[in-house]
Amino acid sequence: MKRAARAIVLGVLGIIWVLFVVVVTLAFTGGIHVGVYKPVLYVYPEREQSLTVSLDVEGELGTVYPAPDTQETTDRGTQASWTVTASPDGTLTDQGGRTYPSLFWDGEMTLEAPEQGFIVAREDAVPFLEEKLALLGLTDKEAADFITYWAPRIRANEYTFVSFDASSYTAHARYSFTDEAGAPVKPDTFIRVFMTIRQAEVTTQVREQAFGPTPQRTGLVAVEWGGTEEQ
Repeated sequence: MKRAARAIVLGVLGIIWVLFVVVVTLAFTGGIHVGVYKPVLYVYPEREQSLTVSLDVEGELGTVYPAPDTQETTDRGTQASWTVTASPDGTLTDQGGRTYPSLFWDGEMTLEAPEQGFIVAREDAVPFLEEKLALLGLTDKEAADFITYWAPRIRANEYTFVSFDASSYTAHARYSFTDEAGAPVKPDTFIRVFMTIRQAEVTTQVREQAFGPTPQRTGLVAVEWGGTEEQ
């Protein structure tokens, strides 16, 4: 009996220790482990151009489409790359001749929870997204892709906290581009939209997020959107 009781006590203490470590880690890092849903990348060159797009994620990749030409685990997380021919209308053609509107992936990473944002009522979800995505620089088509994926998730709650603070995400997911000769290519315009949502109440108080000027698209344009839902 004494041995059994001692084992139970030790087990409980072990669970408490694990929870303590988790809480302390989050307190010091400010990070939470989240799923990153449907980042998609569009590429619009001024003329048809062969590009290798590389993604370096501080985390794990889940579903990736089209399948990358290379993918490997690194000390930082995961790296993947695609070699495509990009057309001015955004069509991406892989080396086998198959075409895609964008590059897609999802995965898991640890991100800081944003503090600034908005409280959005269920009935305001679509007009809210239309307005904010236009300010962030998405075209009507890109915004429609975003809204048809994310509006149902916002509308699942009576009120939702919504933030477009992408700073933590962009630090953990980085892109690079090279041309056919392997020389680095930097987009003239790179728009990255990342949204964080979580359930809220009508009484929830937040600092409203301010946006900078709407990006002007010039030269080689890359556009990415994605998001996460905090539980």
